[in-house]
Amino acid sequence: MDGMHPIRRSESFTEQFEQQALNFYANSQSVWDFSQMFGEEDNDGSEADPSTDNYISSLSFDPDGELLAVGYNCGQVVILVQQEDQTYHLFSEFKSHDSEFDCLTSTEIEEKINMLRWYPFKSQGKFLMTTNDKTIKLFKLWDRSGGSGEAPDVVVKQRKLYAGAHAYNINSVAFNSDGESFISTDDLRINLWHINVQHETFAVVNIKPEDMEELTEVITCSEFHPKDCNLLVYATSKGIIRMGDLRDSATCTKSCKEFHDTESDISGFFQELVTTISDVKFSPCGRFLVSRDYLTMKIWDPRMEAHALRTIKFHDRIMPNLCDLYEDDSIFDKFTCAWSGDSLRLITGSYNGLFYVCDAFGSNISQMGAAPPNASPRNLASLDSSQKVLHTAWHPKNDIVALGAKDFGFLYIKRLDDGSSEDEVSGEV
Repeated sequence: MDGMHPIRRSESFTEQFEQQALNFYANSQSVWDFSQMFGEEDNDGSEADPSTDNYISSLSFDPDGELLAVGYNCGQVVILVQQEDQTYHLFSEFKSHDSEFDCLTSTEIEEKINMLRWYPFKSQGKFLMTTNDKTIKLFKLWDRSGGSGEAPDVVVKQRKLYAGAHAYNINSVAFNSDGESFISTDDLRINLWHINVQHETFAVVNIKPEDMEELTEVITCSEFHPKDCNLLVYATSKGIIRMGDLRDSATCTKSCKEFHDTESDISGFFQELVTTISDVKFSPCGRFLVSRDYLTMKIWDPRMEAHALRTIKFHDRIMPNLCDLYEDDSIFDKFTCAWSGDSLRLITGSYNGLFYVCDAFGSNISQMGAAPPNASPRNLASLDSSQKVLHTAWHPKNDIVALGAKDFGFLYIKRLDDGSSEDEVSGEV
């Protein structure tokens, strides 16, 4: 990796944080072990079967890590609950969305769950937000079984429905740390909602040009700061991250900061495709950002706009195959990434059923394959874009990660040399 960039006022803290991440990684003599697999193979499992209804489309742990929500292309949501042995068993399942037909635009609205988000604060019951392309729903879940040891008697009820506010497909939702509001994002607009108001919303970002022929970029994802309720970021198809401050203006038309790394190993036709950001997330401590594009993860310090602190590369080997990946539409795959609860490590997925765990600055990268222990070894000499780990989530307190690979999900747990699990993260940053 290249050295740190020119000194800024945040460099001292950044260096300390980087050293902490490296020390933690070096002193943690442990391995990631397969814990369990969940999901149902789609139909007969035939390679010729084009159906993707049972493919996982989103993963999310609740704030305590007690529950894991799994969203599917078919609109189904499965909730798993953590057991004492750190495995997850079925807690509840329900149909969140059904396919619809929009008569005004003569288009079908798919039932696919684009994103799941848990309400991040303790309350009576658990609240889960789900969205497809046009409609956002808020569900309440609670267990009426009355005690441990009993079979769960879970009630799931829809509490809110937020619809009719997006002309384009919704790609993400995010709760605010104020506990009262959330944002929803489509290609050209970010709407701010009050949780208890279903029929009114306010556009805090709108990049739609007067003439659509002048459109040069679209919004791909967005996120609120985990602690500062006034700060939000959104990323675009040009590889740009913009940060808006709602204290400066109710509309973030002019972003207060813009992060754009112009250095690229790719030029020409494929450059914009591979630099499109598919995921952006603040670290849990709120001091850093990670962005995921097709080829890399980039770590950003919000106080340093000129360039990324680190560019973590793990897809160099697929660069000779970009033409083939374009032909089969794989180049449009949207990989996600996730922070560990201590903000010191990251996880993301790849092809050939691989996923990567690294320290927060990418100096130590572990490559692993998402597969049960008895599976036949995969041939890594050639690229297999059909076996892809697109979705990732990290338990907020334990070293447990969830992976979504087509119609199967995998859980991996980090174990110490003596075989015991690392139950708690090492501490707050």
